[in-house]
Amino acid sequence: LASPRRVNLRVRFYSLVACAPRHPAMFCCCAAEPPNATEVKYGDTEAAATLIKTAPAMTSDFIADVFEVRLKDGMHGIVIDVTDPECTIVKNIREGTVSDWNSTCPEGKNVKEFDRILEVNGVRGSSVELAKALGSGTEGPMVLSLQRPEERVVTLQRPGEIGVVLNYKKLGSKAPWITKISAGLLTRWNEDTPEQAVGIHDRIRAVNGTTGAPEELMAGIKDAAETLELTVLHYGF
Repeated sequence: LASPRRVNLRVRFYSLVACAPRHPAMFCCCAAEPPNATEVKYGDTEAAATLIKTAPAMTSDFIADVFEVRLKDGMHGIVIDVTDPECTIVKNIREGTVSDWNSTCPEGKNVKEFDRILEVNGVRGSSVELAKALGSGTEGPMVLSLQRPEERVVTLQRPGEIGVVLNYKKLGSKAPWITKISAGLLTRWNEDTPEQAVGIHDRIRAVNGTTGAPEELMAGIKDAAETLELTVLHYGF
């Protein structure tokens, strides 16, 4: 993978890097990262260099909503997003054993988009490793451990630097995720509002109440002049 080219515009920047295909045949129906995905980052290079490690969002924040799903024989129908190497999430659910599970499962145990996949038939690991496990078990019984993210709403008042680096890939990403938090408005929010703090690997679900494709959300963040309200899915890394 080539190193990203970064263009410093002080407050915010976009940098692009073409990503080489990674194991294009291994992911089967799991629909992992497409070949030739383009990675897009948004943030401030100078601020990112002084990464804040003591803010609440940078410490362990355990989210207890973890549940188990037991699937019967057959194609599971899960489409996953593996563009964050450390946080595998459900992108879409097609017809299959997961949709069958959702129609009969106990309340609160249905699989949803943005759920994080923690384990597949006892296998834990990176997004690539979990994609392999899902691909190899597409026609047999399967046990999944999943995590339901907690929705948090972050309200920031500009002017001022946000102090965040966001990342997504033009092909494959369900939503942008936080890769770095540095000195700025977001760190101040985390310190002042720890019960609504956000952190690394969290996904941006909406900007000022509007959902959309990753590039639309990034544009909304860039263009927000005064109040910036971020709906964030928090995984508690």
